[in-house]
Amino acid sequence: MPLQYDRDELYQKVWDRPLIKVAQEYGVSAVALGKVCRKLSVPVPGRGHWAKLAHGHAGVRKPPLPKLEKVPVVYRSPMVEQKEATTAPDQPDPEFAVIDRLLASGALNPPPLDASATAHPHVLIRRTASRLRSRTRKNEKGVLLPSEPGGVDVAVTAERLERALQIMSQVLAVLERQCFSVEATERGGTATCINGQRVLFGIEEVIRQSVTQTPRVPEPKDHWDYNRIVTYESTGALALVIRSDTWREHSLRKRWADAKIQRVEALIPDFVAGLMRTAVALRRQEEELKQCELERQKRAEKMIKLREQVDAEEKKLKQLNDWLEKLGAC
Repeated sequence: MPLQYDRDELYQKVWDRPLIKVAQEYGVSAVALGKVCRKLSVPVPGRGHWAKLAHGHAGVRKPPLPKLEKVPVVYRSPMVEQKEATTAPDQPDPEFAVIDRLLASGALNPPPLDASATAHPHVLIRRTASRLRSRTRKNEKGVLLPSEPGGVDVAVTAERLERALQIMSQVLAVLERQCFSVEATERGGTATCINGQRVLFGIEEVIRQSVTQTPRVPEPKDHWDYNRIVTYESTGALALVIRSDTWREHSLRKRWADAKIQRVEALIPDFVAGLMRTAVALRRQEEELKQCELERQKRAEKMIKLREQVDAEEKKLKQLNDWLEKLGAC
């Protein structure tokens, strides 16, 4: 017999964790569970509630459960009950779970901006500002080019330079507070060392590219008859990016950018958590490569021993044939 949704229990669960996780527990989709909540008049957190909590901000205030004279009866599917009994929940990655707990606790939140931080910025930030101070060296997209290497990875226009440096200063402060060193590479990149793993990152401005084609001849027939003109326009948005590639972990996020409802400053804690996840993935990647190399060496050693055994057997066979030839000659 199918079970009935418990309204009070559902109300507690949707405010304890995200709706999609509660839906997985019930064995239904988040959309289906949302419909159940509406039928039962169970209020649910709005968009951005869990993201705010993850970044140390106050979420939506939990409203009381409305009183109903007659509570609708909504049943759960028997197939869902069978699925829940036979399917074990996925176990979270223990290393990523530690990072998630740090993120939720607020340990990765950047320090508040004050006058002293502005007056005495990080040495890498001062060095970067000095190398981009002229604001005359630019590429075809209008992005500032440093006069010499040694600064952090900042690829923005002159109008966004001060904000980009301020964001990077906060990122460096969080990393060093977690005892992760930061250095500028010889090729103009920025690397942080997290538990022995070197992760490259930077900040860039989102540039929109437009391509227009004008005919070069009166009656153009193919693409060679057109002039291709590429123009670039700044969107004003900034993005924190992780430049280290991890082929083992395809689902890891690499980019945190300005959006309509959230600026990249609010995403700094999640970005630092992303750097830490990437460091874990890079370490696992190296361990996997080492394991593959050990297996390759074992196979090579096995082939060498097999070759030696074959050579020894061939030598014995040759000796036997030589003995038989001598015996026949007698």
